[in-house]
Amino acid sequence: MSDAKEAAIRVSGLGKMYRMYSRPSDVLWELLTRKSRHREHWAVKDVNFEVNRGEVVGIIGRNGAGKTTLLRIIAGTLDKTAGSIEVKGRVSAIMVLGTGFNMDLTGRENILLGGLCLGMTHEEIERKAENIIAFSGLKEFIDSPCKEYSSGMVARLAFSVAVSVDPDILIVDEALSTGDMMFNAKSYARMREIAKSGATVLFVTHSLQQIYDLCDKAILLERGGVAAVGDPRTVGYLYEQKVHEEMATLNSMVAPALEIGEFTSDVNRKAEIVGAEIFDSINGAPTRRLKDGGEYLIRIRVKAHKPIKSLSVGYDLRTHTGVQIYGFSTSAARIDEQIQANEVKEFDFVLRPAFNNGSYFLNVGIAENLADEGSPDHYSMMHFVGDSIVVEAATADLFPGLVNLRSKFSGSRLTSLEK
Repeated sequence: MSDAKEAAIRVSGLGKMYRMYSRPSDVLWELLTRKSRHREHWAVKDVNFEVNRGEVVGIIGRNGAGKTTLLRIIAGTLDKTAGSIEVKGRVSAIMVLGTGFNMDLTGRENILLGGLCLGMTHEEIERKAENIIAFSGLKEFIDSPCKEYSSGMVARLAFSVAVSVDPDILIVDEALSTGDMMFNAKSYARMREIAKSGATVLFVTHSLQQIYDLCDKAILLERGGVAAVGDPRTVGYLYEQKVHEEMATLNSMVAPALEIGEFTSDVNRKAEIVGAEIFDSINGAPTRRLKDGGEYLIRIRVKAHKPIKSLSVGYDLRTHTGVQIYGFSTSAARIDEQIQANEVKEFDFVLRPAFNNGSYFLNVGIAENLADEGSPDHYSMMHFVGDSIVVEAATADLFPGLVNLRSKFSGSRLTSLEK
């Protein structure tokens, strides 16, 4: 971490252990005999990281990785077993939908309860109540009992109360997953607004898209420990790797290899990517510049160490934040490819780009199809190389977004409102 930035959260050697007993009576016997009758389960173990003021940090990981436990310790609602944690500033946490809410009371009454739980005074809550109601979009339901609300409506009210505190640190545990599209957009904007004010946002999600769209940094948890901390795109690749490893285990396959920006050889792999290049289709010269309307050849070179009767080879293009904008593969084209042991094959794909100006990352991968030959639905990833090539897209057209869909204006005419 840079010394120029102030750490809002500093976690060092943090751990949380639970005692697991086979039978309830073992708790009593342990007290009487003073002999251990439990086993230790570390939900979080030896976790170390820092979060600076004004950063939006996403925490990702599979179920049981320790995400919620970690946030509860940071929020101060759960005691740690080991390590230290420093939290500087006022914390507002949405850990469970409607914390402090009484479902028999109205939404307006629960705004008061929720605000008191977050440390606001009666006067402060009354002053902010109308803004909270407006942000939640629940004005017509606000005087109805919350037991009549859907889970999404409770989530909206809980979030609206939590972000009204003007916290130094906002902690959100998957509370936005039940919101509708419009409310999610408002929530993301509010989280960014909180971060720009100098506060810190820390939230758990299973959505890589949310990580890419919102976060300055990402933390990947695996079995209670930190597997990676850093750039959202890089951490996102690692998360995808964990998912592919789990799929490989379920299919009794060898775990896939993930690399960022380089190709390294390993004979233990069934097959591997040994190179990727982009050529201008007109003159055949290598290039990293993709002009709108041009035609290019993406060539992926694969070496096999064992025979594979149904091989899938493909690529995708992503933005610098990790947003996937396009992908294609031999399986997506319903083409079955085979490769024999010790063979080296080149796979060529034609690309006619229509991207907006900017830098994009080419990622390449190979997988073994496990269902019907050439099927893109059931496969085991073998080798993936992220950021294998950085390309520059160039276009003279002006349009918002990432891809030029070639829309045309077809003219205008006077008309009447009568049909």
